Amino acid sequence: MFVLARYLLMPFVLIAATLFAMGLHIVGTALHHQFAWHQAVATVTDVSPYTETQKNGLITKGINVAIAYVANDAPMSWSGKGKDIGLYTASKGDQVGLYYDPADPSSLDTAAMKGWRGGLLLFAVTGGFTVFYVWFFWLRGRNAPPTSPIASPVRVAGANAKPLHQQGDTFGRR
Repeated sequence: MFVLARYLLMPFVLIAATLFAMGLHIVGTALHHQFAWHQAVATVTDVSPYTETQKNGLITKGINVAIAYVANDAPMSWSGKGKDIGLYTASKGDQVGLYYDPADPSSLDTAAMKGWRGGLLLFAVTGGFTVFYVWFFWLRGRNAPPTSPIASPVRVAGANAKPLHQQGDTFGRR
């Protein structure tokens, strides 16, 4: 039963490992944007709701936003779907903190300030599950200390006594 559970949980471990890598990417990208990109405060100049119907009939609602900000001492503006820069709710006149790429000031990211905690949560949960799985099903009990109370390297078992290091192959099997 133990071996069966080990292999039945393997797909979940592979999914957890993939989610772990995704969480690592989210956290890494957010930290990179916070440390390498410049921060600015943008003013929302226009907000309009939109509704999209996808091919499968699913309806998506969101907002189109226009913002104005100063990047590299030059006034800049951006407009598009709010979700592209991490805005899901906004009102005209709101002040929004954002990060911009100094090499390309039109490349914005507000999610760097908001989204990395979710990446950390994903990182911690999937990493914890994977480490527990590997320890519990693959590593636990591999190198257990000998249970013999005798500290001598020779086990006394009668006339056929052999030194301990000659009594078996890998994992004590012959």
